[in-house]
Amino acid sequence: MDELLDTFDDTMQWTGTATRAEVHRQGLWHQTFHCWVLHRDVSGDALLLQRRHPTKDTHPNKLDVSCAGHLSAGENASDGVRELREELGIDVDFDKLHKAGVYTYSSAVGGVKDNEFCHVFVLIQEKPSFADYKPCVDEVSGLYLIRVSDLRTLYQSAVNQVTIQGFEMAHVGDRHDHTITVGLNDMAKYDALYYELLFATLDKLMGASA
Repeated sequence: MDELLDTFDDTMQWTGTATRAEVHRQGLWHQTFHCWVLHRDVSGDALLLQRRHPTKDTHPNKLDVSCAGHLSAGENASDGVRELREELGIDVDFDKLHKAGVYTYSSAVGGVKDNEFCHVFVLIQEKPSFADYKPCVDEVSGLYLIRVSDLRTLYQSAVNQVTIQGFEMAHVGDRHDHTITVGLNDMAKYDALYYELLFATLDKLMGASA
């Protein structure tokens, strides 16, 4: 059964509900949850990237925000923590997340009209390892770490590519370490306002805990 989502007008006023397929076919505004996982350890600050599953209807195979998903009908931003559990296998309370803000995202690719109000958050993980995550193989096909400074230089076009490390997987427990060179074209596309929102939040968090 297709997931039922709340729908909104472009001022974020609720207008009703529709299935996910209808939402993407008609370009109806809806809510999503984004959470960037910030790894903090002695080697520096890095963000967790997921490789989206090749069957995804948006951005298949692209590297993307650590965790993201649609909010179902009746849910609000705090319910988004279930995505961390479902996609990455980690349980956290909502009050552990740091709110970056709400970003309005619009795209039209391959017949999918995607208009989202993205509730963006950051979760700080102190001295974590890849072993802490149990990604859902139906949602995620790999995890990588990118230094915050490297993502910033990519966004600013100071460099065209950076090298990142992580793993790919096809089955549960089947992990293969990879080191890859990537550019912005290898990642889900977000505009300058999204990155400014993200980096403003990261700068506050990294400065506060420095």
